[in-house]
Amino acid sequence: MNRRDFAKMLGLVAAAEWASFEARAQTAAAPLKRLANEKQVMFGSCVALKYFDQSPRYRELFLSQCDIATPELHMKWDSLSRQPGEYDFSNADHFVTFCGTNHLKVRGHTLVWHDSIPAWVKGQLSPATAKTVMLDHIHKVAGHFANKLYSWDVVNEALDPSSQRPDGLRANPWLQNIGIDYIEQAFRATAKADPKALLVWNENYLEVSNGFGDAKRKAMLKQLDGLLARGVPIHGIGLEAHLRSDQENVLGDTSYELFLGELAKRGMKIFITELDIQDANLPADIGARDRAVANLYKKFLTASLRQPAVMGVITWGLSDSFTWISGYRPRKDGLPVRPLAFDRNCQPKPAYYAIAEALETAPRRA
Repeated sequence: MNRRDFAKMLGLVAAAEWASFEARAQTAAAPLKRLANEKQVMFGSCVALKYFDQSPRYRELFLSQCDIATPELHMKWDSLSRQPGEYDFSNADHFVTFCGTNHLKVRGHTLVWHDSIPAWVKGQLSPATAKTVMLDHIHKVAGHFANKLYSWDVVNEALDPSSQRPDGLRANPWLQNIGIDYIEQAFRATAKADPKALLVWNENYLEVSNGFGDAKRKAMLKQLDGLLARGVPIHGIGLEAHLRSDQENVLGDTSYELFLGELAKRGMKIFITELDIQDANLPADIGARDRAVANLYKKFLTASLRQPAVMGVITWGLSDSFTWISGYRPRKDGLPVRPLAFDRNCQPKPAYYAIAEALETAPRRA
């Protein structure tokens, strides 16, 4: 990318900012996975294989930038089983085969969650049946992919301080029907079914330094201490990091870094697992919007990557063409959202250079 094209992409950039953007542009030839690997960090994204059919350019972009992949849909319960006792692994198997052929590690996502549960499962859950239903699913799915995946998101979004429970756990169907030990049972069952996989507790809002986020952090550490004391095989914590543009003042501060340090003290590997930035509250002007998103990426990732226990950065999409935010939180002015590192033509945006700079300035892992 030459300087003229780069300037067009950014829009009107103040002269004082140019030197910084030009420095970032020098990294454009280096894929993010290479910059990450230089620091012993993995870089990747989620994807659904249908996106590659829709855009060969996106397939090329994904393979050039990523060394780890999360199935956006293919391994969720309602994608695997639509009838009692019947599982269709064809799409998930295709995903794993594609990743293996292209030297991509795979994050299994996700085994136990309150969402994406098939209707037939919801109809069967009761205190008498829920444990068997959950464990059978884990044995079936984790066992099917045994020795093929890098990691599993075993439990997803298990905390919710608004539930008003003293333990901070979400009042989900598993807690309500099995009890507080469902998390322990899920991790032990996954370890038995796929003993070589790294087992992760994936959680949202841990990165936000406000009352809600602080409550989730305290609950996480308390739960983690009890589980580890009982020898439960939890190896890592995933921070989803679905961020919003209006959260700049509560992201990447000292308390967040201290929390990451507490996870590291407990032997946890830490992963940023679903990173993107909603731009619904930002100006319509593309240059101003892209700079604001880039600044937030840089602030958050710089703080995150200062902690050596952070071993991977996985975004929830690479190109603005394929982002859940288009439907989840569209802009009121009707303009296309721009939450990711590459635009709809798979060209790098300021967010790309912000991510690259955060990776370049991160300490190298031992």
